[in-house]
Amino acid sequence: MRTDVVVVGAGPAGLILAWSLQRAGVATTVIESQSREELGKLPKAGIVEYRTVQLLTAEGLGGTVLEFAAENHRCEFRTADESVLVDYGALTGGRPHYVFPQHALVDRVATSLLDRGGEVLFGHRVTGVEQDADGATVRTTGPEGPHELEAEVVIGCDGAGSAVARSLAGVVTQHDRRHPQRFLVISAAMPPLVDHTIYAAHPRGYAAHMRRLPDVTRLYLEVPGDQSPADWPHDRIRDEVGRRLGVGDALRHVELPEVDVLDLRTRVTTPMQHGRVFLVGDAAHLITPAGGKGMNLAIFDAVELAHGLIARFGPDADPTRSERYGETRLPAIWRTQAFSDWFLRIMTAPPGAGDERDGFGLGLREGWVSSLQRDPLLRRWFAHAYAGVDPTE
Repeated sequence: MRTDVVVVGAGPAGLILAWSLQRAGVATTVIESQSREELGKLPKAGIVEYRTVQLLTAEGLGGTVLEFAAENHRCEFRTADESVLVDYGALTGGRPHYVFPQHALVDRVATSLLDRGGEVLFGHRVTGVEQDADGATVRTTGPEGPHELEAEVVIGCDGAGSAVARSLAGVVTQHDRRHPQRFLVISAAMPPLVDHTIYAAHPRGYAAHMRRLPDVTRLYLEVPGDQSPADWPHDRIRDEVGRRLGVGDALRHVELPEVDVLDLRTRVTTPMQHGRVFLVGDAAHLITPAGGKGMNLAIFDAVELAHGLIARFGPDADPTRSERYGETRLPAIWRTQAFSDWFLRIMTAPPGAGDERDGFGLGLREGWVSSLQRDPLLRRWFAHAYAGVDPTE
């Protein structure tokens, strides 16, 4: 079986890329390890930037397949002694975030792609990728056993453990950093406590409150690096999140259907392509959840590469834009990494989260929060970087 493009991974980036290519008439096959029933069930990211909505609308997805209605204009920083509310929507000229859970986005784009005749091989795991001057071969194993696909181009949208990225070992460089912080990632079966995001820089460590669905809220809780969900019974989580957010026993009777652990890693792969193989989203770069940038970066990757490949497979067969894909995307990726790294450092405790004796680290975090309250230039810079808006616009 031969096709123009094989996309590995049916997350936001892979599906948006495949949807755009299919609409332009580029023969595309998506390979996904999950079944259709499993796809789009796990709540993950949920913040979509204003400029991402504009991009998706221009591409024909926003306002049709994806309706962005739930806006988030403000974020709040809480310390033990102070609360600072930043109306970044107002500071950026009316450019809010939109709350749109990643799993809902995946489900809707997948449904649209399949309804339009798109080809997705569900339940197939990639076991190898090879390329030569004549094309690329993707080997998979699936419900009917081993399978091979031949393509002109292979795109890895298969996340942090990307099999496609592994095929480029030795020809690309991965710039990695592991952060000492560990988060519990908690899905709480409750409406949001307030209509905005809360970041808490507490002496006992970081906590966060994020809107997702009307009856689901995501919570983060910083814990020591040697602890896991097994060390945190639900009653303990409720008490600790309530203490750090300063909401008392507001979570006392809330069900916590999912509690997972997240070790913070960052990575940028250079170059993001080699020959006929391209990397997109988490397969190319990992970013911390600080600032909610990951899904937005992945979507911009996908749209840029889609335009390059549409030109490559179009009547003029112009490969120029696709060949410059990584070069085009990397400056924005590094800028976003720099912001997320800064944000993480000002909000989280140093190694040993929960140790209230670290007065210096706590003082730094409280100093940054105080500066956001009192320094209009810092607040304006933060608002634009956080919202993903060019300050000259």
